[in-house]
Amino acid sequence: MTRKEAIVAGMAGLSALAMSAQSLQAESATKANPEVEKIRALLKAHDKAMTNHDLAGVMKCLTSKAAIMGTGPGEIWVGPAEIKVAYEHFFEGFDKGEQDFEYQFKIGGVGTDMGWLMASGNVTGKKEGRRFAFPLNLSLTVTKQSGAWKIAAMHFSTLTGP
Repeated sequence: MTRKEAIVAGMAGLSALAMSAQSLQAESATKANPEVEKIRALLKAHDKAMTNHDLAGVMKCLTSKAAIMGTGPGEIWVGPAEIKVAYEHFFEGFDKGEQDFEYQFKIGGVGTDMGWLMASGNVTGKKEGRRFAFPLNLSLTVTKQSGAWKIAAMHFSTLTGP
């Protein structure tokens, strides 16, 4: 191995070590911080309300100026009026009470009044008796309002092709 190759290999090793150390810090901080658990509970409340076609319940999880972004071009909804219309459309995609969210990966962090959560997993459900499943990536930016976490921004993405 030449000196140049050794330096490149060493730098790559240090970079990998630094990235894994940051990942471990974030994960252990996530598990140790009760505020992150509250944000996970907020996501669970959102998912439950969505599953039950409970528009008021979904809106309770959001700030008054929330924004939601989907996968494709033009899929951005800002403020209660646009978000309500979007969720009414989302509800048409599955039968009431027939959708489950299973996240295999969740990581998050918090400051004093702002936080974030990223999750990746699968959504399963039924529409007119037919089962469906699709992968989901999700990220939230949350803020504390009157002592409770609320979703300020959400981005979700799904595979749209084969």
